[in-house]
Amino acid sequence: MKKTLSIVLALLLVMMLVVACGGGGDKESTSPSDDKSVAPTGEQSEKPSGGGSSGGPYNMAGLYSEITGDFWGIVYNGGTKALEELKAEGHDGYIIAPATTGDPTLQQEQINQAVIEKVDGIVLSPSNADSIGTFVTDTFKDDSIPIVVLDRSLNTTSPAYKARVMADTVAMGTECGKMGVEAMDGKGFYVPLGIDISNENWANRSLYAIEYITENAPEMENLVTDNEHGVWWSAQNPDGAIIQYVQDIATANSDKDILFLTTTEAGTNSTVAALSEIMSQLKGKIRIVGFDFSATGYGLFNSTDFFYGSCGQNPFVMGYQGFFTLIEVIEGEVGPGADGEVAFVPVEYQNVTRDNLTSDEVKAYLDSMGIEYKG
Repeated sequence: MKKTLSIVLALLLVMMLVVACGGGGDKESTSPSDDKSVAPTGEQSEKPSGGGSSGGPYNMAGLYSEITGDFWGIVYNGGTKALEELKAEGHDGYIIAPATTGDPTLQQEQINQAVIEKVDGIVLSPSNADSIGTFVTDTFKDDSIPIVVLDRSLNTTSPAYKARVMADTVAMGTECGKMGVEAMDGKGFYVPLGIDISNENWANRSLYAIEYITENAPEMENLVTDNEHGVWWSAQNPDGAIIQYVQDIATANSDKDILFLTTTEAGTNSTVAALSEIMSQLKGKIRIVGFDFSATGYGLFNSTDFFYGSCGQNPFVMGYQGFFTLIEVIEGEVGPGADGEVAFVPVEYQNVTRDNLTSDEVKAYLDSMGIEYKG
């Protein structure tokens, strides 16, 4: 595929921003950011319209960990859109996920079925980095069926693993830290709420936010002191524990100005729910900076006065880009570098805060995910 998807996305973004200005209406891989640089925000890609392919036809399997919810439901929509366009060119493909969300055993069965069907390539969102990674290593001894991974980590040495399509969580974690400093005017306390330290791609969301705050806001103090990372990890606690934890730490420090840094939209929603119940008991300034964004997050700007903003991925573009990247992998245009490192295909992100809600960039971002702009 000679017309790369990145060029298409960039051109479409420019076109949409011109229209917006004229009309006036309206989750254990090495981080891709080795130099810890922060990608520019406000350059979110739009709903793309296909790059075409030069070979084939190809039969592709989209094996997701789940296909519902605020994030993965939109990833699914993006993947479905890509397949519609590719089928019009003569290709074929499908997207499925385990009936039980994130079940690695069921996903292994689906991978096996794709192998039996002799698909030309797989877009995979691993339900578990280790168990699925080991299974891929054992199953794919060569690269005859190339694999492109979406969003999550895959711990494998298989030569079939060619590329990963995901947001740069080092850069996004840094952005969350920056937003947190802005929300608190560089003073007060903060509480990082993470996912799982064993998954580097997830851990980056918290650790690089902390790094930014530590280096740029010395007057801000971390209230999480019971582990070496300074993060409350949800994977190490039972479901629902985040609500109790947030309420406990907030009430124990009721006179303090506190920033809560969440790393999933579900975590943001739980934190909002927890704080809403006890807000009358809190005397200090409370703010939340989240990670990821959807219509639910958009609504928080109206339903709360303490949700400052979020750094959001674009799940539609992620799902869409996955299949076109797989085409490029199959045709030999994308793949591991000379050092064997898996190719990284970034999905851009967008900061959404109370201060930029009316900007053209945010309007374009909302449109790309099917979120109605409400002014």
